Amino acid sequence: MSDNLEIDDIEDDIDDDDDDFIDIVPVIPEEPVIIFGFEINAVLFEMISGVVIFGLICQMTIVWFLTDKMSFSLGLLLGIIVAVGYTIHMWWSIGQYLYMGTHAPGLARKHMAIRYMVVALVLGAAAMINQLEFLAVVLGVLGIKVGAFMQPLLRKVIKRGNENG
Repeated sequence: MSDNLEIDDIEDDIDDDDDDFIDIVPVIPEEPVIIFGFEINAVLFEMISGVVIFGLICQMTIVWFLTDKMSFSLGLLLGIIVAVGYTIHMWWSIGQYLYMGTHAPGLARKHMAIRYMVVALVLGAAAMINQLEFLAVVLGVLGIKVGAFMQPLLRKVIKRGNENG
């Protein structure tokens, strides 16, 4: 009977310390990037840079093949702005619930739903506005995916640039 009592005590201790499991996860602090006097998280800077570079590449290449250049440019700009906002909100929300413990999954779902709703509202509005090319807005919003894929490459380029200069 004493063995069962000891096991029950250990299980009670584990249940009481639900929030303590986060303490064992190693967090490696990123060295911030300083831009215009502001410290910005390095990964956030690389993601935003990837989104903006993708937007510039699309603007410089695709716009030459279109007749309505202004509509495409405005749509792409709106999509890139949404993608940058999405990236910043994702970074901020991850920082909010990183150390929350058991409440983190609910907050993560709530923030994800907010981001999806904003993107859906912007795409819905873009579909109704004739001055914007809808597919350009979609292309700009998808820039977040390209920015995520470009982030490791940009990290190497930035690190190499810091070592050389």
